[in-house]
Amino acid sequence: MPFKQFDELIDQWNPSRGIEDSSTPPYTWYTDTNFFEQEVAHIFQRAWVPVGRSDQVEKPGQYFTGSVVDNPYVVVRSLDDGKLYAHHNVCRHKGSIVALQDDESQHNSCAFFQCPFHGWEYRHDGSLKKAPLLGRQVKFNDERFGLPPICVETWGPLIFLDLDGPFGGISNPRDLKADVKELDDVLSATNWDKLKFYKREVYELKCNWKVFVDNSLDGCYHCVYAHEQLANQLNLDQFKVEVFKRGSVQKGPTKSPDPRLGESVAYCYLYPNLFINRYGHMMDINIVEPLAVDRCRVIIDFFFDHKDVEDWESRKRIREDISSSHLVQQQDIDVCEYTQRGMNSVSFRSGRYSSLLEQACYAFHVLHWHELRGLVT
Repeated sequence: MPFKQFDELIDQWNPSRGIEDSSTPPYTWYTDTNFFEQEVAHIFQRAWVPVGRSDQVEKPGQYFTGSVVDNPYVVVRSLDDGKLYAHHNVCRHKGSIVALQDDESQHNSCAFFQCPFHGWEYRHDGSLKKAPLLGRQVKFNDERFGLPPICVETWGPLIFLDLDGPFGGISNPRDLKADVKELDDVLSATNWDKLKFYKREVYELKCNWKVFVDNSLDGCYHCVYAHEQLANQLNLDQFKVEVFKRGSVQKGPTKSPDPRLGESVAYCYLYPNLFINRYGHMMDINIVEPLAVDRCRVIIDFFFDHKDVEDWESRKRIREDISSSHLVQQQDIDVCEYTQRGMNSVSFRSGRYSSLLEQACYAFHVLHWHELRGLVT
């Protein structure tokens, strides 16, 4: 898409009008394939994005792989120095994927990475270890043929990557600790970093990634209509929304102490694609991955504070809690997919905000506009 056309699509929405005087972003932000391609390049290749958990690389030699908007990566704890490294998981010979992952295994580990195509070997720090049968070369420098590095940081139990790091422009990579400070203050009070990972669930949705984000940031506007059981447990009259520079928190008490929700809930969001929901004895962390203009993947990791997750009573409670969460997630999938289908109608151009409830959603759109324009500091 030409930059002029992309700029025109961005400017179909005005971030300066205020929530009471604003329409929601136009349908093209959610349905235009070319806009989507430019969007992920501007955002997901330049921002800190969550990709996994520290427990996946707890011991030296352990690693995990994945992909951020079609960019394969590998995260590894080095055997040599115990440090955490991340690299573009692409061989410097012919571009093959180097590190392979056994999805059936709890942890993957190796002494070094070997490309399955022609056997090029790489150390955990990414440096080239061996290039077999390469023959005579002119001006071949081993240091220039290591795995390209990716900036990696941790926050709580999470691991973040910034794909282009210092090459992403002024002030990139961002100061992750500064970006999460307000959310960290909220979550630290709940001992979120003391909970233990239990299980991962993965959902694929037929909707744009922002449809899922919008739904999750609407101040529980949709709860009464889409989540009747959940709405009956929350004291929505006391539900509050706090907006921060790079995220928000939606929080409030339950009507009475609930076996799953406890006495209160806190739904935290970090731009662009991370949700941390803390309540009761559990926490679920949601990572929203763009797949196409009308498809996304939501990865949910469940954490619990039970002393012994193998105890029969604890396992029974955990099964019930995850089952309830699955029901809520399926309800969200339904309304998100209905929304994506509706946005393709010739009758739809844009909507309006609830100025009472959708402050976090509006703040997300304002930040997103500035990010697309490259105007965020």
